[in-house]
Amino acid sequence: MVSAICSYFRVWIYTDFLRYTLCVVMGLAYRLSVTKRKRMKRRRKAETEIPKDVVMGEILTRLPVTSLMRFKCVSKLWSSLICSRYFCNRFLAVPLRPRPPRLYMCLHDCSDPRNSVTLSLAPDAASTSCFVVDHDLTTPRIGGYIWQNFRGFMCYTIWDKPRIYNPATRQLVTLPAAVKLKSNNREKSFKVVSYYFGHDPVKDQYKVVCSTGINYYYPNGVNLKRVISSEHRVFALKAGGGGSWKKAAPTPSNFLPHIPDVRGVCIDGVIYYLGWTDTYKSALVSFHIRSGDFKMIQVPRRDGDELPLRVINVTLIEYGGKATIFDQTNLQEKGILDLWAVADARNEIWSRKTLVLKPSQLHLVNNYTSFNIRGTTQNGKVFLIPWCLHSPFHILCYDLQTNDMRKIEIKGVPDHWFSKDKLTVNVTLMEQRESVMYLKT
Repeated sequence: MVSAICSYFRVWIYTDFLRYTLCVVMGLAYRLSVTKRKRMKRRRKAETEIPKDVVMGEILTRLPVTSLMRFKCVSKLWSSLICSRYFCNRFLAVPLRPRPPRLYMCLHDCSDPRNSVTLSLAPDAASTSCFVVDHDLTTPRIGGYIWQNFRGFMCYTIWDKPRIYNPATRQLVTLPAAVKLKSNNREKSFKVVSYYFGHDPVKDQYKVVCSTGINYYYPNGVNLKRVISSEHRVFALKAGGGGSWKKAAPTPSNFLPHIPDVRGVCIDGVIYYLGWTDTYKSALVSFHIRSGDFKMIQVPRRDGDELPLRVINVTLIEYGGKATIFDQTNLQEKGILDLWAVADARNEIWSRKTLVLKPSQLHLVNNYTSFNIRGTTQNGKVFLIPWCLHSPFHILCYDLQTNDMRKIEIKGVPDHWFSKDKLTVNVTLMEQRESVMYLKT
């Protein structure tokens, strides 16, 4: 009887042990299968999902702006990504996309500030030396006198107020006028107000500089004595608005009062423009956006540069990543062009590069037509625009790197512009630089 009971318990214990062992094995098998499925799922996900940095850095930044504007509607994540400051700066850092060159052409009637037009130009498929107007970008919000094209923004002035417009995002920023343009005594003085737009890459900050030059004439015997004064104001674009014009920091002792030129450039966080300290003397003025410091370097001259037309023959451009003086004083008569770049700003040392036009291209500038520099490209090309607007309308494109000049015809300009006074129409050409940047205001 006792042996029977013992054998029963042995069978019962052995059976429970087998059940427990089977449960453990089945549990382990289930866990292994779940882990395997998870691993396979993660592997498939890793194989099919493109990393976010690749999507942003290698794919989206190489797309045209029109596509990016449509992709903002995909989701809130995509919209916030495309509008982020990091992505916008990354987009501008990508090399130029391989696409046909396009230009902006701005026509401004100086006699009627309300009359201006902005046109989009595309290369003519039938001719390599011709551009055709394909779009009229004029709207009631944009126009006026274009004084800068920087990082995809068109900067211009309407009714004495500076405006910054991005054609891609259609964002328009209007700033209050820094100063009143009208002088108190028109007979004895006149005032020149110029605005310059710049960006500091270190703090990622945008600022607008207003330089005002005033010419005073006082009686000095039988003649009038000329006295120049100047002042500067700075506007920092801040998130949420609330910005205002503030007087710039005191300038150094060698900083002379001057009449500012209407055009400037911004390179590596520094705004440059030309200032005329006398009838024939000019200086390169620089404003460091981050520190707020102004500096001035006298522009060198050669013998025979004391000409009345020097003020219109000298232009500031960006060439080779440097602020460069484009001097075309001897271009029309001798076919000689001088490029002055700052080699040592502290010691005021300049480097000069002289270009001599090819003999076969001298006829392009020896036709008694005066030209003005009104546009540059990022690959070292300069647009020379005739002072007078004639039909058919031609411009000169000068490649400074290859020392080659060619004539380009602009087709499709509205006919009524040619019926105006040819000396009152201001023409500006700009290379289209796309940007998805939104200014924080």
